[in-house]
Amino acid sequence: MDRKILPDFLRLATGASVLAFAMLLGVPSQASAQDTAATATAPAGPAVTGTVVDSEGEPIIGATVRTPDPKMVTSTDIDGRFTLRISKPTRLTISYIGMGTLEVTAKPGENINVTMNENASALDEVVVVGFAVQKKINLTGAVGTASGKDIAERPVQNVATALQGVIPGLNISNATNGGELNASKQVNVRGMTTIGTGSNGSPLILIDGLEGDLNSINPQDVENISVLKDAAASSIYGSRAPFGVILITTKQGAEGRTQVHYGNSFRWNKPLNMPKGMDSWNFVNYVNDWATAKGGTPQFDDDYVNKVWDYYSGASDYYADQTVVTDASGSSHLMWGGGWEVMGWYANTDWINEYYKDTAFSQEHNVAINGGTEKLNYYVSGAFLDQGGFMRYGQDDYKRYNLMGKFNAQVKPWLKLGFTSKWIRSDYDRPTALNGGFYDNVLRRGWPTVPVRDPNGYYASRVNYIEQLENGGRYKEQNDIFANQVTVTINPLKGWNIIGEFNSRINSDWRHTENFTTYGHDADDSEKTHIAMDSPRLEDQRVSERSYRSVYLNANVYTNYTFNFAKYNNMTLLAGMQVENNKDRMLEGNRANLYTTDIPVLDQTSDKEDYYLAGNYGHWATLGFFGRINYDFDSRYLVEVNMRYDGSSRFRRGKRWVLSPSASFGWNIARESFWNDLSRIVPILKLRYSLGQLANQNTPNWYPTYRTMVVGNNNSDWIVNGEKSNTAGFPAVINPNMTWEKIVTSNIGLDWGLFNNRLTGSFDYYWRTTRDMMIYGAIAYPAVIGYNVPPENAGKLRTQGWELQITWRDRIGKDFSYSVGVNLSDDRTKILSYPNREKYLDRYIVGEWVGDIYGLETVGIAQTQEEMNAHLAHTNQSEIANDDFWGAGDIMYKDVNGDGKISKGTSLNDLGDLRVIGNNMPRYRIGINLAATWKWIDFSAFFQGVCKRDYWVNPNSGGGSAGKGGVFWGLCHNLSESVFLDGHLDYWRDESSPLGANKDAYFPRPLDDYRNKQTQTRYLQDASYLRLKNLQVGFTLPQQWLDAIRFRNIRLYFSAENLFTITKMSKLIDPETIDVNKMAAGATYPLSRTFSFGVTADF
Repeated sequence: MDRKILPDFLRLATGASVLAFAMLLGVPSQASAQDTAATATAPAGPAVTGTVVDSEGEPIIGATVRTPDPKMVTSTDIDGRFTLRISKPTRLTISYIGMGTLEVTAKPGENINVTMNENASALDEVVVVGFAVQKKINLTGAVGTASGKDIAERPVQNVATALQGVIPGLNISNATNGGELNASKQVNVRGMTTIGTGSNGSPLILIDGLEGDLNSINPQDVENISVLKDAAASSIYGSRAPFGVILITTKQGAEGRTQVHYGNSFRWNKPLNMPKGMDSWNFVNYVNDWATAKGGTPQFDDDYVNKVWDYYSGASDYYADQTVVTDASGSSHLMWGGGWEVMGWYANTDWINEYYKDTAFSQEHNVAINGGTEKLNYYVSGAFLDQGGFMRYGQDDYKRYNLMGKFNAQVKPWLKLGFTSKWIRSDYDRPTALNGGFYDNVLRRGWPTVPVRDPNGYYASRVNYIEQLENGGRYKEQNDIFANQVTVTINPLKGWNIIGEFNSRINSDWRHTENFTTYGHDADDSEKTHIAMDSPRLEDQRVSERSYRSVYLNANVYTNYTFNFAKYNNMTLLAGMQVENNKDRMLEGNRANLYTTDIPVLDQTSDKEDYYLAGNYGHWATLGFFGRINYDFDSRYLVEVNMRYDGSSRFRRGKRWVLSPSASFGWNIARESFWNDLSRIVPILKLRYSLGQLANQNTPNWYPTYRTMVVGNNNSDWIVNGEKSNTAGFPAVINPNMTWEKIVTSNIGLDWGLFNNRLTGSFDYYWRTTRDMMIYGAIAYPAVIGYNVPPENAGKLRTQGWELQITWRDRIGKDFSYSVGVNLSDDRTKILSYPNREKYLDRYIVGEWVGDIYGLETVGIAQTQEEMNAHLAHTNQSEIANDDFWGAGDIMYKDVNGDGKISKGTSLNDLGDLRVIGNNMPRYRIGINLAATWKWIDFSAFFQGVCKRDYWVNPNSGGGSAGKGGVFWGLCHNLSESVFLDGHLDYWRDESSPLGANKDAYFPRPLDDYRNKQTQTRYLQDASYLRLKNLQVGFTLPQQWLDAIRFRNIRLYFSAENLFTITKMSKLIDPETIDVNKMAAGATYPLSRTFSFGVTADF
């Protein structure tokens, strides 16, 4: 078979599905290159003809041949031939995927022959690594990359959100605050890192070589991103980067005339997956079914139920009783409602829909100017983001301002200077009441019978949070980052560079909180007021201020020398040192008895007892020496050795210094002579292996090995001479032998490129062992010691996984090009050493996978009392609930061990009927990127998801609706911690319920105990999902239009985020919010579905 036929056949087969997708977009079918060529219009005149072949003389089918006239375009036929009619000598541009673009001048009537060579870009592509750039083809470490184009025009707030799912092994998830406007993402490289007490496993993030964060940088300033994932790639940064490095390089100026870029984005955000609240009629019957399930009396009597029905059905407009109640100040008032704040109301309100708006508006604007000469270039940019929140009352808002200037000067042939300055400010403003407790309370106190306003027209502030949100005070954050970088590059000899980088960053963080008294209006006299629900008394109005400032200084001085010797031997040597010094200060104070809410500052408070003052300062420093040797023989055999020697102030003398070595090897198989016959099909094939050990100095406590004394001023619990005394706490016991965590990582990888590099990809398998983790309880101390036991370096775990990335790029005809990219990764963690000899299930267990869920197997829901009795006759469930109330609608559990009873063990040695029913760690993370361009129209779609994950909604993990899993379970053991959503109505009930029978229900009958909520297979959630993260369609104005208005480029685009989700998880919970640790199980600020329109223009 002709060696050209096979790749062409595979090429067509690989692209078939994408072509079908393109057809749906209205891309015209192009039967062949000859048909395409026939559609080109041309002026009458002589024709230029030609043949396009590759370096081996094979004809190239479908190469695009263009003239400066956009209407004069054709492509080569099956024999590589083309024809164009021209009236004068014309410059032709010939391009083809995988080949270098050529330009030739053709005359009318001329016949030309063109030979195209393979595009060297795949071989010459460089990747940013530690203190250098390297050819991608010569990389031996595991490095993932993305470009600024991958995240351009995404309607998201920050780079972290845009990168989710883009690079395999870079794991980004929601954490802490969910979808709040100031929320940050949890960033992780290659899975679980450490379980050590006081250890941090986050990757090191460097922006142009200076430590930064993904939330503050302007996404439109990003040029490229490299993620250093294994020890060989990240060891050059030593103990600051044991779990990976994210390197972000921003754009810079280029030689040429001044160019101006402007872009904007106007966005409409909608809450994502908001559950619907239960209506009042279903609510009262749902609660009464719960109250009477075990023979109790109804929670709501007939009179209450009838009043709810009358208002619900429109038969009456009466919705509030009147009751004498004592408010927080001790005064009695005739108030709307009942004795219990949520009783005595009969309205019908969906509180989730009431508190959150349907749409929030945001906008972003970017301006960049760049240009320069051979001696000096510059890049200056500015950006403004204004993002509105979803709160209907009180409102919340986030603003970010970015300014950056980047200047490079070639002062002498041997001397280059660079200066970069960045200023970033973010402002966040919300109601003080919008805190973690709000998300919990808005659900558990959001009874649908509670109204928005009382019958007098005032907010019913005794039972809702509207008045607090509107007038209860504001919480404000302002964060400033001012970073400066100076780079000096000296080039004494060819191939030898001496580089000095001097960096500084000042972080200033200010937070202001004010708590004001809010009021409700009495029922009998609306001019009289009472203190609203959860509102402070007048004398308890307070102001809190917190100021934090850190100054980080860093100097990197290093030199590299590249040379070759003998024949085909190439070497690069790198050596240098790095110094880091960080100092910070914090000052905090709050005091009650605010004189006036018009001037909410500390100076306007007066309480002499109810106040708080705090302040501290910290200091840490590191010194590191590093070196690297890169060697390759003819780019075939590759070797890299790294060495880093670090000292850290966080460890005591004698344990302060640590050595981090790594080595990696590569074999470019495709460059071997025996591969010549296959090089046309597989021009790139490289095998990689790396091994290295790093240490971890990243601890939130900057003095983990020092005894520290806590002192206080006037804070004693006793009074001496009318004053509180100063106090001092005796220093806790510390472990003088405590030392660094060590991380050993191995990685084996394969990179490939097929069919002129249309099909590229890589596969990596790795295993990473973290040892000497600081663990409490490793050594037993006598109870009489009187202090907390210090941690020991006694923990050890291993994380292993793999990553796959495949990309196909191709062109069909002269106008249509497309690409399909898929990345898939997986990681699992096993505990190798941990102080749990008894193998208790509530702790880490040696030899077991992290995240295993132990639970019972579910037989089903008993449909009748007889069915339950028959089950209990052979399966005793009294350990779950030892009473006579097991009945229809309850769960029947499986007797797995066959002992005739249901028992739940507490350790791996005695499981009882427990089994591993799932694992809560995310598995098989996936990202899918589809892109296509047809003439002036571009299209892209990006999917992100997790293919396997189990999740158990714990109904007894703490207080409040979040701790009781109320968003999922609904009614809990008491009403005050229950949640009432429309989805909870699918519960088991028989014909006696006013809501009618529902025996084919999902949930069991609601009870005031946990018998039906044991960890079990029936309600184990499948938290896997696939979400259309971004859909983008753009239109670039044709060049002839741009020439008329003197613009280089104008693109109009529509972009949408989080359009739809495929998941089997309960609709009550969004699968992306289950990692939010501020409020569990869906009780959190919603994520956003975003629609945006924008324009980018260059002139």
